[in-house]
Amino acid sequence: MKDLRDKAIRVATVIIAIVLTLAGFGGVANAGISSGSGTSTAAADPITTVTATLGDDMRITLDRYSAPAGDVRFLVSNLGHATHELVVLKTDLAADSLVADPDVVGKVEEELHMGETGDVSGERFSGLQLRLGPGSYVIICNEIGHYMAGMHVAFTVTQPIVNVTLDDSMTMTLDRTLIYTGPIVFGVTNRGSVTHEFVVLATSTSPDEMQADPEEAGKISEDTNIGETGDIPAGRYSGLGLDLAPGVYTVICNEPGHFSAGMHLTLIILPAPGGDE
Repeated sequence: MKDLRDKAIRVATVIIAIVLTLAGFGGVANAGISSGSGTSTAAADPITTVTATLGDDMRITLDRYSAPAGDVRFLVSNLGHATHELVVLKTDLAADSLVADPDVVGKVEEELHMGETGDVSGERFSGLQLRLGPGSYVIICNEIGHYMAGMHVAFTVTQPIVNVTLDDSMTMTLDRTLIYTGPIVFGVTNRGSVTHEFVVLATSTSPDEMQADPEEAGKISEDTNIGETGDIPAGRYSGLGLDLAPGVYTVICNEPGHFSAGMHLTLIILPAPGGDE
Protein backbone atom coordinates (compact mmCIF):
# COMPACT_ATOMS: atom_id res chain seq x y z
CA MET A 1 0.00 0.00 0.00
CA LYS A 2 2.83 2.39 0.82
CA ASP A 3 4.34 1.89 -2.67
CA LEU A 4 0.98 2.66 -4.31
CA ARG A 5 0.52 5.75 -2.14
CA ASP A 6 4.03 6.97 -2.95
CA LYS A 7 3.43 6.39 -6.65
CA ALA A 8 0.15 8.37 -6.50
CA ILE A 9 1.95 11.25 -4.80
CA ARG A 10 4.67 11.22 -7.47
CA VAL A 11 2.04 11.16 -10.23
CA ALA A 12 0.13 14.12 -8.75
CA THR A 13 3.32 16.14 -8.25
CA VAL A 14 4.56 15.64 -11.79
CA ILE A 15 1.15 16.27 -13.38
CA ILE A 16 1.02 19.63 -11.60
CA ALA A 17 4.48 20.42 -12.97
CA ILE A 18 3.38 19.42 -16.48
CA VAL A 19 0.31 21.66 -16.26
CA LEU A 20 2.45 24.63 -15.23
CA THR A 21 4.93 23.94 -18.01
CA LEU A 22 2.31 23.43 -20.72
CA ALA A 23 0.39 26.52 -19.64
CA GLY A 24 2.81 28.46 -21.78
CA PHE A 25 1.39 26.89 -24.93
CA GLY A 26 -1.50 29.37 -24.93
CA GLY A 27 -4.45 29.53 -27.29
CA VAL A 28 -4.61 30.81 -30.84
CA ALA A 29 -4.86 34.55 -31.32
CA ASN A 30 -8.32 35.69 -32.35
CA ALA A 31 -9.15 37.98 -35.22
CA GLY A 32 -11.38 40.50 -33.45
CA ILE A 33 -12.33 43.73 -35.28
CA SER A 34 -13.70 46.91 -33.75
CA SER A 35 -14.94 50.25 -35.04
CA GLY A 36 -16.85 53.26 -33.86
CA SER A 37 -17.23 54.00 -30.17
CA GLY A 38 -17.93 50.40 -29.20
CA THR A 39 -15.49 47.50 -29.03
CA SER A 40 -16.28 44.01 -30.25
CA THR A 41 -14.11 41.38 -28.61
CA ALA A 42 -13.33 37.68 -28.57
CA ALA A 43 -12.04 35.75 -25.59
CA ALA A 44 -8.91 33.61 -25.96
CA ASP A 45 -9.85 30.26 -27.44
CA PRO A 46 -10.05 27.79 -24.55
CA ILE A 47 -7.82 24.73 -24.31
CA THR A 48 -9.41 21.47 -23.19
CA THR A 49 -7.19 19.33 -20.95
CA VAL A 50 -7.46 15.53 -21.00
CA THR A 51 -5.58 13.47 -18.40
CA ALA A 52 -4.47 10.08 -19.73
CA THR A 53 -2.91 7.16 -17.89
CA LEU A 54 -1.12 4.20 -19.48
CA GLY A 55 -0.49 0.99 -17.60
CA ASP A 56 1.00 -2.46 -17.82
CA ASP A 57 -2.54 -3.86 -17.55
CA MET A 58 -2.68 -2.80 -21.24
CA ARG A 59 -5.30 -0.12 -20.69
CA ILE A 60 -5.54 3.54 -21.62
CA THR A 61 -7.70 5.49 -19.21
CA LEU A 62 -8.89 9.07 -19.84
CA ASP A 63 -10.62 11.45 -17.46
CA ARG A 64 -12.89 12.46 -20.35
CA TYR A 65 -13.72 10.76 -23.64
CA SER A 66 -14.85 13.80 -25.63
CA ALA A 67 -13.80 17.42 -26.09
CA PRO A 68 -14.96 20.44 -28.08
CA ALA A 69 -13.14 21.15 -31.32
CA GLY A 70 -10.01 23.24 -30.96
CA ASP A 71 -6.86 22.89 -28.91
CA VAL A 72 -6.79 19.72 -26.82
CA ARG A 73 -3.97 19.16 -24.33
CA PHE A 74 -3.20 15.59 -23.23
CA LEU A 75 -1.34 15.11 -19.94
CA VAL A 76 0.02 11.56 -20.15
CA SER A 77 1.25 9.41 -17.24
CA ASN A 78 2.84 6.00 -17.74
CA LEU A 79 2.07 4.22 -14.46
CA GLY A 80 3.63 0.97 -15.66
CA HIS A 81 7.20 -0.27 -15.88
CA ALA A 82 7.18 -1.00 -19.63
CA THR A 83 7.52 1.72 -22.28
CA HIS A 84 4.22 2.98 -23.66
CA GLU A 85 3.09 5.81 -25.93
CA LEU A 86 -0.07 7.76 -26.71
CA VAL A 87 -1.03 8.14 -30.38
CA VAL A 88 -4.09 10.08 -31.62
CA LEU A 89 -5.65 8.90 -34.89
CA LYS A 90 -8.65 10.36 -36.72
CA THR A 91 -10.81 7.52 -38.02
CA ASP A 92 -14.38 6.33 -38.26
CA LEU A 93 -13.28 2.75 -37.53
CA ALA A 94 -14.17 1.25 -34.17
CA ALA A 95 -11.39 1.46 -31.59
CA ASP A 96 -10.84 -2.32 -31.72
CA SER A 97 -10.98 -2.59 -35.52
CA LEU A 98 -7.92 -0.73 -36.79
CA VAL A 99 -6.00 -2.25 -39.67
CA ALA A 100 -2.81 -4.22 -38.97
CA ASP A 101 0.40 -2.63 -40.19
CA PRO A 102 1.61 -4.81 -43.12
CA ASP A 103 5.21 -3.76 -42.52
CA VAL A 104 5.54 -4.12 -38.75
CA VAL A 105 4.12 -7.20 -37.02
CA GLY A 106 2.30 -6.35 -33.81
CA LYS A 107 1.38 -2.80 -34.81
CA VAL A 108 -1.59 -1.17 -36.54
CA GLU A 109 -1.55 1.39 -39.35
CA GLU A 110 -1.43 5.00 -38.21
CA GLU A 111 -3.24 6.53 -41.17
CA LEU A 112 -4.48 10.08 -40.44
CA HIS A 113 -2.07 10.33 -37.56
CA MET A 114 -2.80 13.56 -35.66
CA GLY A 115 0.09 13.42 -33.20
CA GLU A 116 1.78 11.37 -30.50
CA THR A 117 3.91 11.60 -27.40
CA GLY A 118 6.59 9.25 -28.66
CA ASP A 119 7.95 6.64 -26.24
CA VAL A 120 7.15 7.28 -22.57
CA SER A 121 9.37 5.24 -20.25
CA GLY A 122 7.99 3.45 -17.21
CA GLU A 123 6.83 5.78 -14.41
CA ARG A 124 7.48 8.84 -16.60
CA PHE A 125 5.22 11.56 -17.88
CA SER A 126 4.67 13.47 -21.09
CA GLY A 127 2.40 16.06 -22.68
CA LEU A 128 0.86 16.55 -26.10
CA GLN A 129 -1.20 19.41 -27.49
CA LEU A 130 -3.13 19.06 -30.74
CA ARG A 131 -5.62 21.07 -32.73
CA LEU A 132 -8.53 18.70 -33.40
CA GLY A 133 -11.58 19.23 -35.57
CA PRO A 134 -14.99 17.62 -35.04
CA GLY A 135 -15.14 13.89 -35.65
CA SER A 136 -14.28 10.44 -34.36
CA TYR A 137 -10.82 9.51 -33.10
CA VAL A 138 -9.05 6.51 -31.63
CA ILE A 139 -6.30 6.88 -29.06
CA ILE A 140 -3.84 3.99 -28.91
CA CYS A 141 -0.51 2.73 -27.69
CA ASN A 142 1.20 1.31 -30.75
CA GLU A 143 4.21 -0.26 -29.10
CA ILE A 144 4.54 -3.79 -30.51
CA GLY A 145 1.64 -5.93 -29.33
CA HIS A 146 0.11 -3.27 -27.08
CA TYR A 147 -2.82 -2.32 -29.32
CA MET A 148 -3.74 -5.98 -29.74
CA ALA A 149 -3.56 -6.42 -25.96
CA GLY A 150 -6.20 -3.74 -25.48
CA MET A 151 -4.49 -0.34 -25.43
CA HIS A 152 -7.06 1.58 -27.46
CA VAL A 153 -9.98 3.86 -26.66
CA ALA A 154 -12.51 5.86 -28.68
CA PHE A 155 -12.47 9.65 -28.41
CA THR A 156 -14.97 12.14 -29.86
CA VAL A 157 -14.47 15.78 -30.76
CA THR A 158 -17.62 17.87 -31.01
CA GLN A 159 -18.35 21.22 -32.60
CA PRO A 160 -18.64 23.67 -29.69
CA ILE A 161 -21.46 26.11 -29.07
CA VAL A 162 -20.21 29.63 -29.74
CA ASN A 163 -21.40 31.88 -26.92
CA VAL A 164 -22.28 35.42 -28.01
CA THR A 165 -23.15 38.36 -25.76
CA LEU A 166 -24.60 41.69 -26.86
CA ASP A 167 -24.90 44.76 -24.65
CA ASP A 168 -25.77 48.46 -24.63
CA SER A 169 -22.15 49.63 -24.67
CA MET A 170 -22.39 48.54 -28.31
CA THR A 171 -20.16 45.57 -27.59
CA MET A 172 -20.46 42.16 -29.24
CA THR A 173 -18.42 39.38 -27.62
CA LEU A 174 -17.77 35.86 -28.96
CA ASP A 175 -15.99 33.28 -26.84
CA ARG A 176 -14.22 32.07 -30.00
CA THR A 177 -13.74 33.51 -33.48
CA LEU A 178 -11.75 30.61 -34.97
CA ILE A 179 -14.10 27.68 -35.57
CA TYR A 180 -13.90 24.49 -37.61
CA THR A 181 -16.17 23.96 -40.58
CA GLY A 182 -19.47 22.16 -40.12
CA PRO A 183 -22.71 22.63 -38.18
CA ILE A 184 -22.28 25.46 -35.67
CA VAL A 185 -24.65 26.68 -32.98
CA PHE A 186 -24.49 30.26 -31.76
CA GLY A 187 -25.99 30.87 -28.31
CA VAL A 188 -26.80 34.59 -28.19
CA THR A 189 -27.57 36.55 -25.02
CA ASN A 190 -28.77 40.16 -24.98
CA ARG A 191 -27.45 41.58 -21.71
CA GLY A 192 -28.58 45.09 -22.52
CA SER A 193 -31.75 47.07 -21.94
CA VAL A 194 -32.53 47.65 -25.63
CA THR A 195 -33.22 45.27 -28.50
CA HIS A 196 -30.25 43.73 -30.33
CA GLU A 197 -29.81 41.02 -32.99
CA PHE A 198 -27.12 38.70 -34.31
CA VAL A 199 -26.55 38.48 -38.09
CA VAL A 200 -23.97 36.41 -40.00
CA LEU A 201 -22.72 37.84 -43.30
CA ALA A 202 -20.71 35.79 -45.80
CA THR A 203 -18.22 38.56 -46.49
CA SER A 204 -14.67 39.55 -45.59
CA THR A 205 -15.24 43.18 -46.63
CA SER A 206 -13.75 45.66 -44.20
CA PRO A 207 -16.46 47.21 -41.96
CA ASP A 208 -15.64 50.73 -43.15
CA GLU A 209 -16.20 49.60 -46.75
CA MET A 210 -19.60 47.95 -46.24
CA GLN A 211 -22.46 49.58 -48.07
CA ALA A 212 -25.27 51.39 -46.28
CA ASP A 213 -28.78 50.00 -46.64
CA PRO A 214 -30.47 52.30 -49.19
CA GLU A 215 -33.90 51.70 -47.64
CA GLU A 216 -33.25 51.76 -43.87
CA ALA A 217 -31.28 54.57 -42.31
CA GLY A 218 -28.63 53.54 -39.79
CA LYS A 219 -28.29 50.01 -41.17
CA ILE A 220 -25.89 48.37 -43.62
CA SER A 221 -26.83 46.21 -46.57
CA GLU A 222 -27.46 42.54 -45.75
CA ASP A 223 -27.07 41.20 -49.28
CA THR A 224 -24.69 38.54 -47.96
CA ASN A 225 -26.88 37.56 -44.97
CA ILE A 226 -26.81 33.78 -44.46
CA GLY A 227 -28.56 33.63 -41.10
CA GLU A 228 -29.77 35.72 -38.16
CA THR A 229 -31.57 35.50 -34.86
CA GLY A 230 -34.00 38.33 -35.54
CA ASP A 231 -34.73 40.83 -32.79
CA ILE A 232 -33.71 39.77 -29.28
CA PRO A 233 -35.51 41.80 -26.59
CA ALA A 234 -33.60 43.14 -23.61
CA GLY A 235 -32.45 40.44 -21.21
CA ARG A 236 -33.48 37.60 -23.51
CA TYR A 237 -31.66 34.69 -25.17
CA SER A 238 -31.76 33.24 -28.69
CA GLY A 239 -29.95 30.65 -30.76
CA LEU A 240 -28.86 30.24 -34.36
CA GLY A 241 -27.67 27.08 -36.12
CA LEU A 242 -25.71 27.25 -39.38
CA ASP A 243 -23.52 24.92 -41.44
CA LEU A 244 -20.55 27.09 -42.40
CA ALA A 245 -17.94 26.32 -45.06
CA PRO A 246 -14.31 27.42 -44.57
CA GLY A 247 -13.87 31.13 -45.14
CA VAL A 248 -14.10 34.58 -43.58
CA TYR A 249 -17.41 35.92 -42.27
CA THR A 250 -18.59 39.07 -40.52
CA VAL A 251 -21.06 38.95 -37.62
CA ILE A 252 -23.00 42.09 -36.73
CA CYS A 253 -25.90 43.66 -34.92
CA ASN A 254 -27.83 45.61 -37.55
CA GLU A 255 -30.34 47.41 -35.39
CA PRO A 256 -30.30 51.09 -36.51
CA GLY A 257 -26.98 52.68 -35.57
CA HIS A 258 -25.58 49.62 -33.82
CA PHE A 259 -23.19 48.50 -36.58
CA SER A 260 -21.66 51.97 -36.92
CA ALA A 261 -21.31 52.13 -33.11
CA GLY A 262 -19.06 49.08 -33.17
CA MET A 263 -21.18 45.92 -33.11
CA HIS A 264 -19.30 43.83 -35.67
CA LEU A 265 -16.64 41.13 -35.57
CA THR A 266 -14.73 38.92 -37.98
CA LEU A 267 -15.39 35.17 -37.79
CA ILE A 268 -12.97 32.69 -39.39
CA ILE A 269 -14.09 29.18 -40.29
CA LEU A 270 -11.18 26.77 -40.67
CA PRO A 271 -11.01 23.57 -42.71
CA ALA A 272 -10.96 20.41 -40.62
CA PRO A 273 -7.35 19.69 -39.63
CA GLY A 274 -5.61 16.81 -41.36
CA GLY A 275 -3.02 14.39 -40.05
CA ASP A 276 0.63 15.25 -39.58
CA GLU A 277 1.90 12.36 -41.66
